[in-house]
Amino acid sequence: MPGALDGIRILDFSRYQQGPFATVMLSDLGADVIKVEERGDGDVGRRIGLRPDGWCAYFEAHNRNKRSITIDVRKPQGREIIYKLVPELDVIVDNFRPGVMERLQLDLETLRRYNAAIITASATGFGERGTERERPAFDSVSQAIGGIMVNQGGGPGRPPLSMMGGAADQIGAMVLALGIAAAIIARERQGLGQHVEASLLGSQLALQAFQITDFLHDGFQHPTPQRQIPTFAYYPTADGKWLSLGIIGSNKWWPELCDALGRPDLRDDPRFADPFARDDNREALLAELDAIFARRPRDEWIRVLEAAGVPCGPVNDYAAVVKEPQVLANDYVTTLDHPALGTVGVIGSPITMSETPAGPRHTGPELGQHTEEILLELGYSWDDIVRLKDGEVI
Repeated sequence: MPGALDGIRILDFSRYQQGPFATVMLSDLGADVIKVEERGDGDVGRRIGLRPDGWCAYFEAHNRNKRSITIDVRKPQGREIIYKLVPELDVIVDNFRPGVMERLQLDLETLRRYNAAIITASATGFGERGTERERPAFDSVSQAIGGIMVNQGGGPGRPPLSMMGGAADQIGAMVLALGIAAAIIARERQGLGQHVEASLLGSQLALQAFQITDFLHDGFQHPTPQRQIPTFAYYPTADGKWLSLGIIGSNKWWPELCDALGRPDLRDDPRFADPFARDDNREALLAELDAIFARRPRDEWIRVLEAAGVPCGPVNDYAAVVKEPQVLANDYVTTLDHPALGTVGVIGSPITMSETPAGPRHTGPELGQHTEEILLELGYSWDDIVRLKDGEVI
């Protein structure tokens, strides 16, 4: 059965992570993504974390399902290949700095000559307007400028703390994929192609919508210490493992938690009588819960809490995550057949659709693996392909 985006064709000029993961998400939904790479080395992502056996998790995570074609688009013959492709395309994606696609004559206005309904999409660092639009941007820089490092570190005046490497890229990719999907729907309903842009910086602010909206109201950035809300935090247990609680915003589950912990006295303690009191006396409640959870092993506590209906769960490392029953039941981790390495584990699609399947179909392509195939589809002859190779166009 075809995917939701079956028949949608995307030409992907993007490299590294933000752009490539956006198109991976669309490919999981059925889109045919053609990855354009430079002759020679291709996407630098092919070499980030490359293992001796040839496995590159960075490249595979961000380029599965795609076809690869190598073209030097700085040469007129290379651009001519793109122009021949454009009538067959729906979307063209890049993550160059603003202005590069215009200089390459691959911008929306140029491409509309060949396909009036074409959609172009750019993954940028700082947006396409403003004096900083052409600054180089990477994940860590956007986390810093977007404010999340201070938030993670505990608030103003404390040392900053980053999220995991690549988090800003992944979030920016998801936002870009959403924008592209919306543009496809708009074109189907309104007949209009357009340009879509999503930046690392803008996506970082969107991620912090609640916190920044709160700041905009009174100009005060609230401290964000670790374990800020005692009932919405994590605790070490007797066996050196950790568990997490998920009670926030009301008294729901607070009585059940106290009873399950064998401490009904906490339920009626005026220091902890409601969420506001628990917040005012957070250090005292953290100390109480730390002491309680330290008395029994994690899995024993989870059984007790789950029996009482209290939202909770283990704090997993990756070894536990990939064995988590709910992860496996929903195919959030799955496998693919790799041409050289056999069966390999990969992340599945976070989206499930009842009638149109979503998920990985095949591993990332070898550099230029589909160049000849795609050119033949466009009507090039084998003689044409030989001339293009001799001219170092492909």
